[in-house]
Amino acid sequence: MGNDQKGIQLNRRDFIKTTALAGMAAALPVTGLAGQSTISGSRPSPEGTKRNLLFLSDVPENYERLIESIRSIKEYEILVTPMKINFRKPEDILKSIQDKNADILFIRLPTIGFSSRHIAEGMGTLDIPVILLPINLDLIMWETDLTASFRIKETNAILANSEEHAIELIKTVAAPRPLEGQKALVFGKPFGSTSIPAPNLSEDYIYKRTGVLIEHRPLEELRQLMKEGVDEATARKEMERWKREAAKITGPTDEMILDCSRMYVLLQSIVEREGLSAISIDCLSFTFGPDTSLPTPCLAFTRLRDEGISATCEADICMMLSSMLLQEISHRPSYQCNVSSVNTQNSTTVLRHCVAPTKIFGAYSRPQPYNLLDYHGMGKGAVPEIEYPIGLDVTLGGFSKDLKDFVLWPGRVQPGIDDKATPSFKNAPPEMQKMRRYCSNRADVKIKDVHRFLQSIAGIHHVMVAGSYAKEIYDAMLRMNVNVIAPPDLTAPEI
Repeated sequence: MGNDQKGIQLNRRDFIKTTALAGMAAALPVTGLAGQSTISGSRPSPEGTKRNLLFLSDVPENYERLIESIRSIKEYEILVTPMKINFRKPEDILKSIQDKNADILFIRLPTIGFSSRHIAEGMGTLDIPVILLPINLDLIMWETDLTASFRIKETNAILANSEEHAIELIKTVAAPRPLEGQKALVFGKPFGSTSIPAPNLSEDYIYKRTGVLIEHRPLEELRQLMKEGVDEATARKEMERWKREAAKITGPTDEMILDCSRMYVLLQSIVEREGLSAISIDCLSFTFGPDTSLPTPCLAFTRLRDEGISATCEADICMMLSSMLLQEISHRPSYQCNVSSVNTQNSTTVLRHCVAPTKIFGAYSRPQPYNLLDYHGMGKGAVPEIEYPIGLDVTLGGFSKDLKDFVLWPGRVQPGIDDKATPSFKNAPPEMQKMRRYCSNRADVKIKDVHRFLQSIAGIHHVMVAGSYAKEIYDAMLRMNVNVIAPPDLTAPEI
Protein backbone atom coordinates (compact mmCIF):
# COMPACT_ATOMS: atom_id res chain seq x y z
CA MET A 1 0.00 0.00 0.00
CA GLY A 2 2.80 2.40 0.94
CA ASN A 3 2.12 5.70 -0.79
CA ASP A 4 -1.09 4.60 -2.46
CA GLN A 5 -3.13 7.77 -2.14
CA LYS A 6 -6.43 5.93 -2.59
CA GLY A 7 -5.79 3.74 0.42
CA ILE A 8 -8.64 1.85 2.05
CA GLN A 9 -12.07 3.24 2.92
CA LEU A 10 -12.55 2.57 6.62
CA ASN A 11 -15.33 3.23 9.08
CA ARG A 12 -13.77 2.37 12.42
CA ARG A 13 -17.03 2.24 14.30
CA ASP A 14 -20.65 3.21 13.91
CA PHE A 15 -21.37 5.94 16.36
CA ILE A 16 -24.54 5.60 18.37
CA LYS A 17 -27.07 8.32 17.96
CA THR A 18 -28.35 9.47 21.30
CA THR A 19 -31.98 9.39 22.27
CA ALA A 20 -31.92 13.17 22.33
CA LEU A 21 -31.99 13.23 18.54
CA ALA A 22 -35.39 11.59 18.29
CA GLY A 23 -37.02 14.11 20.57
CA MET A 24 -35.71 17.10 18.65
CA ALA A 25 -37.43 16.31 15.33
CA ALA A 26 -40.38 18.71 15.53
CA ALA A 27 -43.18 18.55 13.01
CA LEU A 28 -43.02 22.26 12.26
CA PRO A 29 -40.23 23.02 9.74
CA VAL A 30 -40.02 26.65 10.84
CA THR A 31 -37.74 27.77 13.67
CA GLY A 32 -38.71 31.40 13.70
CA LEU A 33 -40.71 34.17 12.08
CA ALA A 34 -39.46 37.27 10.34
CA GLY A 35 -37.22 39.39 12.54
CA GLN A 36 -36.34 36.62 14.96
CA SER A 37 -32.80 35.36 15.41
CA THR A 38 -32.60 31.63 14.72
CA ILE A 39 -30.09 29.00 13.76
CA SER A 40 -30.64 27.15 10.52
CA GLY A 41 -30.35 23.42 10.35
CA SER A 42 -31.62 22.93 13.91
CA ARG A 43 -33.47 19.73 13.19
CA PRO A 44 -31.42 16.54 13.23
CA SER A 45 -31.17 14.64 9.97
CA PRO A 46 -34.00 12.10 9.65
CA GLU A 47 -33.04 8.48 10.20
CA GLY A 48 -33.68 5.69 7.72
CA THR A 49 -34.35 6.23 4.02
CA LYS A 50 -37.84 7.76 4.07
CA ARG A 51 -38.03 11.49 3.27
CA ASN A 52 -41.04 13.79 3.03
CA LEU A 53 -40.82 16.39 0.23
CA LEU A 54 -43.36 19.17 -0.25
CA PHE A 55 -43.68 20.26 -3.89
CA LEU A 56 -44.97 23.85 -3.93
CA SER A 57 -46.37 25.32 -7.15
CA ASP A 58 -49.29 27.37 -8.37
CA VAL A 59 -50.00 24.59 -10.89
CA PRO A 60 -48.54 21.33 -9.46
CA GLU A 61 -50.57 19.27 -11.93
CA ASN A 62 -48.30 20.54 -14.71
CA TYR A 63 -45.27 18.82 -13.18
CA GLU A 64 -46.41 15.22 -12.85
CA ARG A 65 -43.39 13.95 -14.82
CA LEU A 66 -40.93 15.78 -12.57
CA ILE A 67 -42.77 14.65 -9.44
CA GLU A 68 -42.63 11.06 -10.64
CA SER A 69 -38.87 11.42 -11.28
CA ILE A 70 -38.44 12.56 -7.69
CA ARG A 71 -40.45 9.61 -6.41
CA SER A 72 -38.27 7.30 -8.51
CA ILE A 73 -35.04 8.24 -6.72
CA LYS A 74 -33.55 4.87 -5.79
CA GLU A 75 -31.34 5.94 -2.89
CA TYR A 76 -34.29 7.16 -0.80
CA GLU A 77 -38.00 6.56 -0.48
CA ILE A 78 -39.27 10.05 -1.30
CA LEU A 79 -42.89 10.79 -0.38
CA VAL A 80 -43.85 13.76 -2.56
CA THR A 81 -46.82 15.90 -1.53
CA PRO A 82 -47.83 18.35 -4.31
CA MET A 83 -49.37 21.55 -2.94
CA LYS A 84 -51.18 24.29 -4.88
CA ILE A 85 -49.86 27.58 -3.50
CA ASN A 86 -50.71 31.26 -3.86
CA PHE A 87 -47.21 32.72 -3.67
CA ARG A 88 -48.56 36.23 -3.15
CA LYS A 89 -49.71 35.16 0.34
CA PRO A 90 -46.65 33.74 2.16
CA GLU A 91 -48.56 33.55 5.43
CA ASP A 92 -50.93 31.09 3.81
CA ILE A 93 -47.93 29.08 2.57
CA LEU A 94 -46.65 28.84 6.13
CA LYS A 95 -50.03 27.65 7.40
CA SER A 96 -50.23 25.09 4.62
CA ILE A 97 -46.88 23.44 5.31
CA GLN A 98 -46.44 23.77 9.07
CA ASP A 99 -48.11 20.46 9.96
CA LYS A 100 -46.64 18.38 7.13
CA ASN A 101 -43.45 17.21 8.89
CA ALA A 102 -41.45 17.97 5.76
CA ASP A 103 -37.79 17.06 5.31
CA ILE A 104 -37.31 18.98 2.03
CA LEU A 105 -39.17 21.89 0.44
CA PHE A 106 -39.23 22.10 -3.37
CA ILE A 107 -40.44 25.34 -4.96
CA ARG A 108 -41.43 26.27 -8.51
CA LEU A 109 -42.48 29.91 -8.70
CA PRO A 110 -45.28 31.11 -11.01
CA THR A 111 -44.43 31.70 -14.64
CA ILE A 112 -45.31 35.40 -14.33
CA GLY A 113 -42.51 37.06 -12.38
CA PHE A 114 -43.03 39.27 -9.35
CA SER A 115 -40.93 40.46 -6.46
CA SER A 116 -40.26 37.33 -4.42
CA ARG A 117 -38.45 38.56 -1.33
CA HIS A 118 -41.74 38.86 0.57
CA ILE A 119 -42.07 35.06 0.39
CA ALA A 120 -38.93 34.51 2.44
CA GLU A 121 -39.84 37.35 4.81
CA GLY A 122 -43.30 35.95 5.39
CA MET A 123 -42.18 32.36 5.88
CA GLY A 124 -39.42 33.14 8.36
CA THR A 125 -36.46 30.82 8.92
CA LEU A 126 -36.97 27.25 7.77
CA ASP A 127 -34.87 24.53 9.35
CA ILE A 128 -35.16 22.20 6.36
CA PRO A 129 -33.44 22.61 2.98
CA VAL A 130 -35.28 24.47 0.22
CA ILE A 131 -34.60 23.69 -3.45
CA LEU A 132 -35.76 26.14 -6.11
CA LEU A 133 -36.02 25.14 -9.78
CA PRO A 134 -36.68 28.02 -12.20
CA ILE A 135 -39.54 27.71 -14.67
CA ASN A 136 -37.52 29.33 -17.45
CA LEU A 137 -33.80 28.62 -17.29
CA ASP A 138 -33.14 31.65 -19.49
CA LEU A 139 -34.86 33.95 -16.97
CA ILE A 140 -33.92 32.87 -13.46
CA MET A 141 -33.95 36.28 -11.77
CA TRP A 142 -36.89 35.80 -9.39
CA GLU A 143 -35.66 32.40 -8.23
CA THR A 144 -32.15 33.70 -7.58
CA ASP A 145 -33.56 36.63 -5.62
CA LEU A 146 -35.77 34.34 -3.52
CA THR A 147 -32.81 32.03 -2.91
CA ALA A 148 -30.74 34.96 -1.69
CA SER A 149 -33.62 36.19 0.47
CA PHE A 150 -33.98 32.79 2.12
CA ARG A 151 -30.24 32.75 2.79
CA ILE A 152 -30.48 36.09 4.58
CA LYS A 153 -32.78 34.27 7.00
CA GLU A 154 -30.15 31.47 7.23
CA THR A 155 -32.44 29.00 5.52
CA ASN A 156 -30.52 26.44 3.49
CA ALA A 157 -31.77 27.54 0.05
CA ILE A 158 -30.26 25.92 -3.05
CA LEU A 159 -30.83 26.85 -6.68
CA ALA A 160 -31.13 24.08 -9.30
CA ASN A 161 -30.15 24.63 -12.92
CA SER A 162 -32.11 21.79 -14.54
CA GLU A 163 -34.47 18.99 -13.61
CA GLU A 164 -31.53 16.57 -13.58
CA HIS A 165 -29.60 18.93 -11.32
CA ALA A 166 -32.63 19.22 -9.03
CA ILE A 167 -32.78 15.42 -8.68
CA GLU A 168 -29.09 15.31 -7.71
CA LEU A 169 -29.59 18.10 -5.18
CA ILE A 170 -32.52 16.26 -3.62
CA LYS A 171 -30.33 13.18 -3.19
CA THR A 172 -27.61 15.34 -1.65
CA VAL A 173 -29.79 17.10 0.92
CA ALA A 174 -31.71 13.89 1.70
CA ALA A 175 -28.53 12.33 3.06
CA PRO A 176 -27.81 12.78 6.79
CA ARG A 177 -25.30 15.42 7.78
CA PRO A 178 -21.91 13.68 7.87
CA LEU A 179 -21.36 14.26 11.60
CA GLU A 180 -24.92 13.70 12.77
CA GLY A 181 -25.05 12.34 16.31
CA GLN A 182 -21.30 11.96 16.78
CA LYS A 183 -19.93 12.78 20.22
CA ALA A 184 -16.88 14.80 21.21
CA LEU A 185 -15.26 15.38 24.60
CA VAL A 186 -13.00 18.29 25.57
CA PHE A 187 -11.00 18.53 28.79
CA GLY A 188 -10.76 22.21 29.71
CA LYS A 189 -12.90 25.25 30.42
CA PRO A 190 -16.00 25.35 28.23
CA PHE A 191 -14.98 27.23 25.10
CA GLY A 192 -12.14 28.76 27.10
CA SER A 193 -9.07 27.21 25.51
CA THR A 194 -5.82 28.79 26.71
CA SER A 195 -4.68 29.36 23.12
CA ILE A 196 -7.85 29.27 20.97
CA PRO A 197 -10.89 30.36 23.01
CA ALA A 198 -14.30 30.32 21.33
CA PRO A 199 -16.65 32.36 23.54
CA ASN A 200 -19.11 32.83 20.65
CA LEU A 201 -19.86 29.08 20.51
CA SER A 202 -22.01 26.85 22.70
CA GLU A 203 -22.96 23.17 22.83
CA ASP A 204 -26.41 23.96 21.45
CA TYR A 205 -25.09 26.12 18.62
CA ILE A 206 -22.60 23.45 17.58
CA TYR A 207 -25.25 20.75 17.56
CA LYS A 208 -27.62 22.82 15.48
CA ARG A 209 -24.89 23.70 13.00
CA THR A 210 -23.14 20.33 12.71
CA GLY A 211 -25.07 17.59 14.50
CA VAL A 212 -22.16 17.00 16.90
CA LEU A 213 -22.86 16.51 20.61
CA ILE A 214 -19.98 18.11 22.49
CA GLU A 215 -19.20 18.02 26.20
CA HIS A 216 -16.58 19.82 28.32
CA ARG A 217 -15.04 18.44 31.50
CA PRO A 218 -12.49 20.11 33.79
CA LEU A 219 -8.82 19.34 33.42
CA GLU A 220 -8.78 18.38 37.08
CA GLU A 221 -10.92 15.36 36.23
CA LEU A 222 -8.28 14.19 33.76
CA ARG A 223 -5.55 14.74 36.35
CA GLN A 224 -7.49 12.65 38.86
CA LEU A 225 -7.93 9.84 36.36
CA MET A 226 -4.20 9.86 35.71
CA LYS A 227 -3.49 9.72 39.45
CA GLU A 228 -5.79 6.74 39.80
CA GLY A 229 -3.57 4.99 37.28
CA VAL A 230 -4.02 2.97 34.11
CA ASP A 231 -3.15 -0.59 33.23
CA GLU A 232 0.63 -0.54 33.55
CA ALA A 233 1.24 -3.60 31.39
CA THR A 234 -0.74 -2.07 28.52
CA ALA A 235 1.12 1.22 28.88
CA ARG A 236 4.51 -0.53 28.82
CA LYS A 237 3.49 -2.50 25.75
CA GLU A 238 2.56 0.76 24.07
CA MET A 239 5.91 2.29 25.05
CA GLU A 240 7.82 -0.66 23.59
CA ARG A 241 5.86 -0.38 20.37
CA TRP A 242 6.81 3.29 19.98
CA LYS A 243 10.48 2.48 20.65
CA ARG A 244 10.51 -0.55 18.36
CA GLU A 245 8.91 1.19 15.39
CA ALA A 246 10.79 4.50 15.69
CA ALA A 247 13.63 5.04 13.22
CA LYS A 248 15.45 7.20 15.76
CA ILE A 249 14.91 8.45 19.32
CA THR A 250 16.43 11.80 20.25
CA GLY A 251 15.62 13.25 23.63
CA PRO A 252 12.83 11.20 25.22
CA THR A 253 13.77 8.72 27.94
CA ASP A 254 11.92 5.48 28.51
CA GLU A 255 10.06 7.06 31.42
CA MET A 256 8.97 10.02 29.28
CA ILE A 257 7.65 7.70 26.55
CA LEU A 258 5.97 5.52 29.19
CA ASP A 259 4.25 8.54 30.71
CA CYS A 260 2.90 9.53 27.29
CA SER A 261 1.81 5.93 26.73
CA ARG A 262 -0.16 6.03 29.98
CA MET A 263 -2.01 9.06 28.61
CA TYR A 264 -2.88 7.12 25.45
CA VAL A 265 -4.19 4.14 27.40
CA LEU A 266 -6.38 6.43 29.49
CA LEU A 267 -7.76 8.44 26.57
CA GLN A 268 -8.32 5.35 24.47
CA SER A 269 -10.34 3.78 27.27
CA ILE A 270 -12.49 6.91 27.56
CA VAL A 271 -13.07 6.95 23.80
CA GLU A 272 -14.09 3.29 23.76
CA ARG A 273 -16.27 3.47 26.85
CA GLU A 274 -18.18 6.59 25.77
CA GLY A 275 -18.37 5.96 22.02
CA LEU A 276 -16.53 9.16 21.14
CA SER A 277 -15.45 10.17 17.67
CA ALA A 278 -13.32 13.08 18.91
CA ILE A 279 -11.41 14.10 22.01
CA SER A 280 -9.30 17.14 22.85
CA ILE A 281 -7.39 18.68 25.76
CA ASP A 282 -6.48 22.27 26.57
CA CYS A 283 -2.86 21.13 26.42
CA LEU A 284 -1.14 24.51 26.19
CA SER A 285 -2.41 25.26 29.67
CA PHE A 286 0.28 22.90 31.03
CA THR A 287 2.76 21.77 28.35
CA PHE A 288 4.87 24.94 28.28
CA GLY A 289 4.75 25.59 32.01
CA PRO A 290 6.18 23.86 35.09
CA ASP A 291 3.02 21.76 35.57
CA THR A 292 4.00 18.08 35.24
CA SER A 293 0.78 16.59 36.59
CA LEU A 294 -0.19 15.63 33.04
CA PRO A 295 2.13 14.30 30.34
CA THR A 296 2.12 15.88 26.90
CA PRO A 297 -0.66 14.22 24.88
CA CYS A 298 1.16 14.31 21.51
CA LEU A 299 1.92 10.58 21.26
CA ALA A 300 -1.57 9.70 22.50
CA PHE A 301 -3.16 11.97 19.91
CA THR A 302 -1.00 10.50 17.16
CA ARG A 303 -2.05 6.96 18.00
CA LEU A 304 -5.73 7.87 18.31
CA ARG A 305 -5.69 9.61 14.94
CA ASP A 306 -4.07 6.57 13.37
CA GLU A 307 -6.96 4.55 14.79
CA GLY A 308 -9.64 6.82 13.29
CA ILE A 309 -10.33 9.16 16.21
CA SER A 310 -10.15 12.94 15.80
CA ALA A 311 -7.76 13.75 18.64
CA THR A 312 -7.18 17.47 18.29
CA CYS A 313 -4.79 19.85 19.98
CA GLU A 314 -5.33 22.83 22.27
CA ALA A 315 -9.12 22.41 22.69
CA ASP A 316 -9.59 24.21 19.36
CA ILE A 317 -13.30 23.53 18.83
CA CYS A 318 -13.52 24.71 15.22
CA MET A 319 -10.56 22.56 14.19
CA MET A 320 -11.93 19.61 16.14
CA LEU A 321 -15.07 19.82 14.00
CA SER A 322 -12.93 20.33 10.88
CA SER A 323 -10.87 17.26 11.70
CA MET A 324 -14.00 15.20 12.35
CA LEU A 325 -15.44 16.24 9.00
CA LEU A 326 -12.31 15.57 6.93
CA GLN A 327 -11.66 12.24 8.62
CA GLU A 328 -15.30 11.21 8.13
CA ILE A 329 -15.09 12.05 4.42
CA SER A 330 -11.59 10.74 3.68
CA HIS A 331 -11.34 7.85 6.18
CA ARG A 332 -7.79 9.08 6.76
CA PRO A 333 -6.27 10.70 9.85
CA SER A 334 -5.83 14.44 9.82
CA TYR A 335 -2.88 16.72 10.49
CA GLN A 336 -4.02 19.70 12.59
CA CYS A 337 -1.38 22.28 11.90
CA ASN A 338 -0.38 25.89 12.40
CA VAL A 339 -0.39 27.93 9.22
CA SER A 340 3.12 29.03 10.06
CA SER A 341 3.81 31.15 6.97
CA VAL A 342 2.59 31.88 3.44
CA ASN A 343 5.03 32.73 0.66
CA THR A 344 3.26 34.68 -2.07
CA GLN A 345 6.35 34.63 -4.30
CA ASN A 346 6.52 30.85 -4.74
CA SER A 347 2.86 30.13 -3.83
CA THR A 348 3.52 27.92 -0.82
CA THR A 349 2.51 27.62 2.80
CA VAL A 350 4.45 26.05 5.67
CA LEU A 351 2.37 23.93 8.05
CA ARG A 352 3.77 22.95 11.45
CA HIS A 353 2.68 21.08 14.56
CA CYS A 354 3.97 18.58 17.09
CA VAL A 355 1.23 16.00 16.42
CA ALA A 356 1.07 14.27 13.06
CA PRO A 357 -0.48 10.90 12.24
CA THR A 358 1.82 8.18 11.01
CA LYS A 359 -0.80 6.24 9.01
CA ILE A 360 -1.59 9.09 6.67
CA PHE A 361 -3.32 6.81 4.11
CA GLY A 362 -5.68 5.19 6.60
CA ALA A 363 -5.75 2.83 9.55
CA TYR A 364 -4.80 -0.23 7.49
CA SER A 365 -1.87 1.42 5.70
CA ARG A 366 1.75 1.14 6.69
CA PRO A 367 2.89 3.96 8.99
CA GLN A 368 5.28 6.57 7.68
CA PRO A 369 8.81 6.29 9.13
CA TYR A 370 9.09 8.47 12.21
CA ASN A 371 11.55 9.72 14.80
CA LEU A 372 10.76 10.38 18.44
CA LEU A 373 11.80 13.77 19.83
CA ASP A 374 11.19 15.49 23.14
CA TYR A 375 8.64 18.28 23.24
CA HIS A 376 10.18 21.46 21.75
CA GLY A 377 13.61 20.46 23.11
CA MET A 378 12.37 21.10 26.65
CA GLY A 379 13.43 17.73 28.04
CA LYS A 380 9.84 16.60 28.61
CA GLY A 381 7.27 14.49 26.78
CA ALA A 382 7.64 12.78 23.42
CA VAL A 383 6.44 13.72 19.95
CA PRO A 384 6.58 11.93 16.58
CA GLU A 385 8.39 13.46 13.61
CA ILE A 386 7.27 12.25 10.17
CA GLU A 387 7.79 13.39 6.60
CA TYR A 388 4.89 13.76 4.19
CA PRO A 389 5.82 12.25 0.79
CA ILE A 390 6.93 14.77 -1.83
CA GLY A 391 4.29 15.16 -4.54
CA LEU A 392 1.41 14.01 -2.33
CA ASP A 393 -1.95 15.61 -3.13
CA VAL A 394 -3.52 17.00 0.04
CA THR A 395 -6.69 18.78 1.08
CA LEU A 396 -6.51 21.70 3.53
CA GLY A 397 -9.66 22.75 5.31
CA GLY A 398 -11.16 24.47 8.30
CA PHE A 399 -14.44 25.85 9.64
CA SER A 400 -14.64 29.57 10.26
CA LYS A 401 -14.99 30.80 13.83
CA ASP A 402 -18.80 30.96 13.51
CA LEU A 403 -19.07 27.61 11.63
CA LYS A 404 -20.86 29.35 8.74
CA ASP A 405 -18.00 28.96 6.26
CA PHE A 406 -15.55 26.22 5.39
CA VAL A 407 -12.20 27.08 3.84
CA LEU A 408 -11.26 24.38 1.31
CA TRP A 409 -7.85 24.44 -0.41
CA PRO A 410 -6.08 21.79 -2.48
CA GLY A 411 -2.33 21.48 -2.26
CA ARG A 412 0.66 19.33 -3.08
CA VAL A 413 3.56 18.56 -0.75
CA GLN A 414 6.87 19.87 -2.02
CA PRO A 415 10.46 19.64 -0.75
CA GLY A 416 11.15 21.73 2.31
CA ILE A 417 13.96 22.39 4.75
CA ASP A 418 14.73 20.96 8.18
CA ASP A 419 14.68 23.95 10.50
CA LYS A 420 13.35 22.34 13.66
CA ALA A 421 16.66 22.92 15.48
CA THR A 422 16.17 26.70 15.28
CA PRO A 423 16.50 27.99 18.86
CA SER A 424 13.52 29.77 20.39
CA PHE A 425 15.54 32.73 21.67
CA LYS A 426 18.79 34.49 20.89
CA ASN A 427 21.25 34.56 23.79
CA ALA A 428 18.95 32.25 25.74
CA PRO A 429 19.79 31.36 29.34
CA PRO A 430 21.33 27.90 29.80
CA GLU A 431 18.04 26.26 30.79
CA MET A 432 16.41 27.43 27.54
CA GLN A 433 19.24 27.01 25.05
CA LYS A 434 17.90 23.68 23.77
CA MET A 435 14.33 24.89 23.42
CA ARG A 436 13.22 24.72 19.78
CA ARG A 437 11.19 27.52 18.21
CA TYR A 438 9.30 25.32 15.79
CA CYS A 439 7.14 22.24 16.16
CA SER A 440 8.58 18.87 15.22
CA ASN A 441 6.55 18.33 12.06
CA ARG A 442 6.74 20.52 8.99
CA ALA A 443 4.94 20.22 5.65
CA ASP A 444 5.71 22.58 2.78
CA VAL A 445 2.64 22.70 0.54
CA LYS A 446 2.28 24.23 -2.91
CA ILE A 447 -1.08 25.96 -3.37
CA LYS A 448 -2.97 27.90 -6.04
CA ASP A 449 -4.49 31.37 -5.73
CA VAL A 450 -2.06 32.08 -2.90
CA HIS A 451 -3.18 35.67 -2.29
CA ARG A 452 -6.76 34.58 -1.77
CA PHE A 453 -5.61 31.79 0.53
CA LEU A 454 -3.70 34.32 2.62
CA GLN A 455 -6.86 36.39 3.11
CA SER A 456 -9.09 33.32 3.68
CA ILE A 457 -7.15 31.55 6.43
CA ALA A 458 -9.65 30.28 8.99
CA GLY A 459 -7.36 30.89 11.96
CA ILE A 460 -4.08 29.79 13.52
CA HIS A 461 -4.94 26.18 12.72
CA HIS A 462 -6.03 24.31 9.61
CA VAL A 463 -6.53 20.60 9.05
CA MET A 464 -4.85 18.58 6.30
CA VAL A 465 -5.56 15.09 4.96
CA ALA A 466 -3.91 13.11 2.20
CA GLY A 467 -5.92 13.06 -1.03
CA SER A 468 -8.42 15.27 -2.87
CA TYR A 469 -12.02 15.48 -1.65
CA ALA A 470 -13.46 18.69 -3.11
CA LYS A 471 -16.78 17.25 -4.34
CA GLU A 472 -17.38 15.27 -1.16
CA ILE A 473 -16.75 18.38 0.94
CA TYR A 474 -19.00 20.53 -1.24
CA ASP A 475 -21.82 17.98 -0.87
CA ALA A 476 -21.31 17.82 2.90
CA MET A 477 -21.43 21.60 3.15
CA LEU A 478 -24.67 21.73 1.16
CA ARG A 479 -26.27 19.40 3.70
CA MET A 480 -24.90 21.48 6.59
CA ASN A 481 -25.85 24.88 5.09
CA VAL A 482 -22.21 26.00 5.18
CA ASN A 483 -20.63 28.28 2.57
CA VAL A 484 -17.45 27.00 0.92
CA ILE A 485 -14.51 29.37 0.42
CA ALA A 486 -12.19 27.87 -2.18
CA PRO A 487 -10.08 28.70 -5.24
CA PRO A 488 -11.77 28.39 -8.66
CA ASP A 489 -9.49 25.52 -9.63
CA LEU A 490 -9.62 22.68 -7.11
CA THR A 491 -6.94 20.52 -8.69
CA ALA A 492 -3.62 20.24 -6.88
CA PRO A 493 -0.89 22.46 -8.34
CA GLU A 494 2.24 21.10 -9.92
CA ILE A 495 5.41 21.39 -7.84
